[in-house]
Amino acid sequence: KMLIRSQDKEILANMEGPIAIEVLSDGKGHATMYWKDSYALGAYSSKEKAIKVLDMIQEAYVNGHIDYQIPADSEVEE
Repeated sequence: KMLIRSQDKEILANMEGPIAIEVLSDGKGHATMYWKDSYALGAYSSKEKAIKVLDMIQEAYVNGHIDYQIPADSEVEE
């Protein structure tokens, strides 16, 4: 079980059971992370940054963290 708060702090997603977060590119190099196909958790200037945030979520989950705040684009290094 893990709670993930969206970048804009308006969504608190309960990640109980299978976690389904998808990264979609807009074709212009930007990417948005979606939970359950409709809730935008965060927007990034590159798909690489979004994938890095997914890695960070995975690491937090594996290490037993029960909450995670999606970082701003400026907080993620490529």
